[in-house]
Amino acid sequence: MLTLIALFACATTPAEAPPADVAEVEAPAAEAQHFGAEFTVADEQVITAQALLADPEAFTGTVRVEGRVADVCQQAGCWMVIAHEEQVMRVLMKDHGFSVAKDGKGQTCQVEGVVQVTEIDAKTVEHLEGESENPEVMPEKGMEAGQKLYQFEASGVRYL
Repeated sequence: MLTLIALFACATTPAEAPPADVAEVEAPAAEAQHFGAEFTVADEQVITAQALLADPEAFTGTVRVEGRVADVCQQAGCWMVIAHEEQVMRVLMKDHGFSVAKDGKGQTCQVEGVVQVTEIDAKTVEHLEGESENPEVMPEKGMEAGQKLYQFEASGVRYL
């Protein structure tokens, strides 16, 4: 961390501020936990949860998002909910191929994967609510069967 501070202190021109939709990424702390595949999207291309949640249709292909964990599956760690203020999105672990730690609620995380559109299904909503520690932040809450919803399929997750 000191090296980064020294680099910025010695710069002869002021550093440009990153665009509003790009997250400022720090190197993972020694205690950071990584689950699933290693990230392939570069640190300088990480977007904020705020940007993703404001316009999920704008993000195609693989993206890396940084946000706050609002909920985690308490049964198996196979999904989580990321949030920015009142906006939320469910994150599913790709093909149930990995799980995340169930104690991640409140932490900052990065998730890498793709945005998907799904249709609300009452049975699935009931299932997810049963696994939730924080059902009031469910993205599906208040929606009716058949409505479209954006979710995120993660290939990798890191708690920062």
